[in-house]
Amino acid sequence: MTTKTFIEKLNMTITVEGQTLMLDFFIIFSRFECALKTSNFSSGDADKVSANWDTFIASIRNTFNKEKNAQLRQAVDYLVQHPPRIQMINNGQLGWRDRNFNLNEPEINKLSLSIRDIRNNLFHGGKFSGHYQADISRNYILLKNAIIILNEWLSLNKQVRHNFLETIS
Repeated sequence: MTTKTFIEKLNMTITVEGQTLMLDFFIIFSRFECALKTSNFSSGDADKVSANWDTFIASIRNTFNKEKNAQLRQAVDYLVQHPPRIQMINNGQLGWRDRNFNLNEPEINKLSLSIRDIRNNLFHGGKFSGHYQADISRNYILLKNAIIILNEWLSLNKQVRHNFLETIS
């Protein structure tokens, strides 16, 4: 099977809406991480750099208000109450486990971890292991809610928003 064959088969199992949603999420998440790094929310050295989500989240913790509107509140509540699962190995087999948060973990930190878990599950292929997950509608809900939250986070930091929206050349 070639990559083209895999993509053709995958496209037969996922609606155009789902394909668009996944592509939108990948682009938004990737651009968000780029904006974090160019806005000095980064860690690393001369060998490697990565987005520092924890520092960014700490910077918006006091201004983030999930009660801003009903759509945002619903997105936050869904991700906190139904976080994405984590892929793991159990008895030599790939499987899924629930994400366990620390008891005193701030809600915004839970959101940040959940959004990165969504990205990891999708990007690293956990959702495409030869048989697409039966909870495809839940996957779409996770993606849609993550995008709503990322958009709100962009509104809370002028520099990150500027770097996110900067023209691609």
